Amino acid sequence: MNALTIETIKAAQDKDLAATGEIIAATEGRIANIAYKLGASADQRDEFEQIGRIAVWEDVLPRFNGDNVDSFYAFMHSTVVAKVRDAARTERNQGATGADHDAIKTFAAMLKEANGDIDVAERLCVTFPPKGRRLSPERANAARTAWEGPISLDMPTGEDDGFSLADTLVTNYGVPEEFVTAADRAADTRDRKIKVVRAVIDSMGAKQSHILKATYGIDPVPCLGRGADADNELAAELSTTPVSVRNLRSQAHKSFENRYTKVTGMRAE
Repeated sequence: MNALTIETIKAAQDKDLAATGEIIAATEGRIANIAYKLGASADQRDEFEQIGRIAVWEDVLPRFNGDNVDSFYAFMHSTVVAKVRDAARTERNQGATGADHDAIKTFAAMLKEANGDIDVAERLCVTFPPKGRRLSPERANAARTAWEGPISLDMPTGEDDGFSLADTLVTNYGVPEEFVTAADRAADTRDRKIKVVRAVIDSMGAKQSHILKATYGIDPVPCLGRGADADNELAAELSTTPVSVRNLRSQAHKSFENRYTKVTGMRAE
């Protein structure tokens, strides 16, 4: 079989049936390998292979915008792994004890807020959602356990190459681990921290939240900073007094520090 080319990929994206057939043939073995690693039984592996094929047709080809075959395979791998792991997680969740559907749904939402950080997501479940939707620490942990499931990333690949499943997974940066740079990690850490800070501020009272956003220029509120002019403008916006604004700002800083520490386990810097 000829090696896959970027021209073939582009042709398949343009609905060329022959090119699509080449894509199916070229990805079949990789999909089977993913299904084997993540499927506990032969029936599951067959199901997961079909999920992987559909993911290539419906998600990978329409969304891929790279310019080389290696990036196509990396994108295909990350997309199929995500789809198959979601399917495996759904099956596990149906039989998970102590993790109800609402708790798992809340955890999934907090995982998005935490930019994929499971530890932060578990803490956010307890503090971030509105009252009535927050989870107890026990429910949050049960939801996390159900979400993670029993699949071990230390599972060998079965190819006698010394690599584990974790070694084959594409990172959250969209490229294999060996291509991730220090700049990528620094940017990801900064983005994750910003998401948590915004989530904590949004969980506070409306006036305190608005004052903090105005003080530091957090979208969509323009930066006013501190001082008499800022206090006067905020007082007019919030229908209160400058003295009240200063008191609310002080309370907001203390509230933010307490909430941030509870969520992350670290003091706000």
